[in-house]
Amino acid sequence: MNPTYRLPEEFSTDRFLIRRILPSDADAIFAGWATDLEVTKYLTWRPHTELSQTREAAERSHRDWEGGATFPAVICSRDAPSELIGRIDARLFGPRVSYGWLVRKDRWGQGVASEVVHWAVKHALSHPMIYRTEAACDVMNVASARVMEKAGMTQEALLRRYLFHPNVSDEPRDAFLYSKVR
Repeated sequence: MNPTYRLPEEFSTDRFLIRRILPSDADAIFAGWATDLEVTKYLTWRPHTELSQTREAAERSHRDWEGGATFPAVICSRDAPSELIGRIDARLFGPRVSYGWLVRKDRWGQGVASEVVHWAVKHALSHPMIYRTEAACDVMNVASARVMEKAGMTQEALLRRYLFHPNVSDEPRDAFLYSKVR
């Protein structure tokens, strides 16, 4: 019998170190992106206004890992592993893995998400129990669509009224679904 898929607690790409979120990451997450209106624009949660919100979220992310269904991780530069520059979430749904990510605004346009998501997709599809990787983005989120394409995913659907982005609208918005399968 094959073991259940899990994202490694720590892994590296050419330029980045990615590791499981720790409760002690809360201060850096709060300062780096949790309060940023532009970074959180297309996310499913509102920007944090108090550090306590970020501390609670970091603790929840750390606990969620134990359940084996979602793997929230921070992205750091290999040259400066104490500097958090983004995050990736891999969520397991049977034979598929769904991704979400964000990158701190001062690191936009540097290929951070593309490199990390590409590695994560390749890793998941190398597991014998995973047949599909996927991610969805708001139809206006051109940057995330480009990340998915660079990770080898193909747009397969327009999902009407699919994602709720409270920083953009009070109603669900249309989204593009991308996937890569084996």
